[in-house]
Amino acid sequence: MVPVLAAWSAGAWALTLGVGSSAQWIPLDLRSLNTFVRLANGTVAFVNERVTGDPVPALPELRQGVGLRLGEDLGGALRLGASVGVAGAGTRVQGAWSQGGTSHPVEIALDVGFVALGLDLGLTVAELLTVTLSAGWGQVRVGYRCLFPRTLPTDWSLPFLPKNEERTYTTSGFVGSLAVGASLPLGGGFRAGVEVGFRFAPLGIPRAGGAVLDLNADGLGDPVSFSGVWLGVALRVDFDLGGDVR
Repeated sequence: MVPVLAAWSAGAWALTLGVGSSAQWIPLDLRSLNTFVRLANGTVAFVNERVTGDPVPALPELRQGVGLRLGEDLGGALRLGASVGVAGAGTRVQGAWSQGGTSHPVEIALDVGFVALGLDLGLTVAELLTVTLSAGWGQVRVGYRCLFPRTLPTDWSLPFLPKNEERTYTTSGFVGSLAVGASLPLGGGFRAGVEVGFRFAPLGIPRAGGAVLDLNADGLGDPVSFSGVWLGVALRVDFDLGGDVR
């Protein structure tokens, strides 16, 4: 038992500099924004039934995104470090309706971005499995652009009228995450593997100046959360502080 503990202790405090990155796939549950998407699609379908020519396509819901994480850490089996992560998702539709010889262009776009800066604590088990805790600050940005015709027949009683504007809304606050990764050595200090993680980032309702994000027009605001799981592919390289690559 004593030799095992001594070996683990030596590995835990043998200093190396590690540089890692991961590309992530993120399933999203942006409920309030998808409520707006469904309301807008109801109006698009309503108008499509009443005009001639090509219909305007439906706006896809925000159900998945992609992310990237970059980090550096110092240590051995036990490591301290810092990281930056970004993620994003978007949806867009563009087209035009023809009515009475007049073209009515329509465009709706939503772009959601997330950035996080964190301090990391990592533990490597048996040189294959890594557990990383991270805590820090994050920000969500929601870019909204809508050009929806106000010249359609007034007697159509549209079920929902999207707000015409181009504006960016933001909110920020505490974020935390837990990631578990498994990797194999490639040689020359490089390792590659997969990871699964959970992020806690309920950042509330974005604002633009004094205006709150309220695309649904229900008066309650639209909270945006990047909390949830992700799946990633990771690459890492370790440098011995003595000058050699591990």
